[in-house]
Amino acid sequence: MRADTSTSTSRRGRPPAAVNPLELLAHWEGKGSRRPLSQSELATRLGVSATTIRKHLQALRAAGQLDDQARARKLGPRGLRRGGRPPRPLKDTDLLAAWAKEPTVTAVTRTLHVSRTRVRARLQELGLL
Repeated sequence: MRADTSTSTSRRGRPPAAVNPLELLAHWEGKGSRRPLSQSELATRLGVSATTIRKHLQALRAAGQLDDQARARKLGPRGLRRGGRPPRPLKDTDLLAAWAKEPTVTAVTRTLHVSRTRVRARLQELGLL
């Protein structure tokens, strides 16, 4: 009975994942005003594994359809910031006045309400550290 139900052309297990290559490219390169998605975000969005996404991206890259430079351009201007308010401006005159009053990085950061790394970097650029 079992031999009657199975045929040589039927596959066992899950069917292969169907991924629309145009949709994959659109999400990977960030078409329109959208930001490019990472491989794990793509996998979640398209409902497949990250390994499947990697496999399809490699195939598209080999076929010459994937533009990594477009993705880099889209990611480039934003840098690491993903949201929130812009940083407080750090004017050299205010920095020098606060440094003259009390020459410690901690005191200057408290006075100007900016991060220590920004104060330290700017003081090094000015040659005060």
